[in-house]
Amino acid sequence: MTTTTRRALLGALAALPALPVLAQPRSIRIIVAQPPGGNLDILVRGIAEGLRAELGTAVIVENRAGGNGVIGLEACAQAAPDGTTFCAVNIENLSTVPWVEPELYARYSSIRPVSQMAGARSVIVSSMDTPPGDLRDFVAWAKGRSGLNYGSSGSGSAQQLLFEWLKARDGLQIEHIPFRGIGEAFRELIGGRIQLSYSALALAMPPIQANRIRPLAVLGRRRIAELPDTPSLGELGYAFPYDGPWWGLSAPGGTPDATVARMSEAVRNVVTNPDFMQRMLAPNFFYGIGSSPQDFAAVITREREASQELVRLAGLLPR
Repeated sequence: MTTTTRRALLGALAALPALPVLAQPRSIRIIVAQPPGGNLDILVRGIAEGLRAELGTAVIVENRAGGNGVIGLEACAQAAPDGTTFCAVNIENLSTVPWVEPELYARYSSIRPVSQMAGARSVIVSSMDTPPGDLRDFVAWAKGRSGLNYGSSGSGSAQQLLFEWLKARDGLQIEHIPFRGIGEAFRELIGGRIQLSYSALALAMPPIQANRIRPLAVLGRRRIAELPDTPSLGELGYAFPYDGPWWGLSAPGGTPDATVARMSEAVRNVVTNPDFMQRMLAPNFFYGIGSSPQDFAAVITREREASQELVRLAGLLPR
């Protein structure tokens, strides 16, 4: 091929319209703003497995703990709104932290709701160093004592809200020990270094069944089948307006509506799949929700309004 011919061929090729590049499926990351091993981490890892099949792409779970969830959620808020980053949230992140730590909440307040993934019932537990009995017995024993501690997943957490409310109601002196996640708090509880905490059943049931911690009361108005001998807060006369945790999925602000709707649909398909419910949700005592972005936004608004009064009663509003 002569030089002239080669130049003519290259010129002709350059003049052709560009061929479209086939889009390759991009991996998706879900940031969990807690250490591995907690309820939220367990749930998200199970859902991520289902999302891989639903979306036809890799779904990576990234634990970014610290700052009572702020580090991970801020990373989510600052990520590009291109559908490759999502973050898992709990009820405290969106309902109580805005009142208790407004400056921290401002760092991730731009995230938008995608879906309320699942919920669970919870149980208040004590270390085995405390006397046997239910929550009323614990309160009677704890009154007038010093040196008692309760563990939480951080400032503004549901654990802090409940136990500060309980302290104000019953006149107890129990110090707050915040941890990076509720899994860490439970390790200290099992070791007897703190005396009180609470969690969803997924984390609490194994050490309860192994007689390593003691159930005192389940949240809500009714007993539950898993702990038939443990009274509910309602039975014991405690009108605490919170029945247990829920967990959701959010995205960076500005993520397109169509992307949010597609992920919401995928989450719903996963958590309502009968095989997934039997294989993953039921053994961990979760129940699937899979709400739309609009319904999840309504839940957040309702829970945040209810939390304001509870935060005030617990004495946690910033001065």
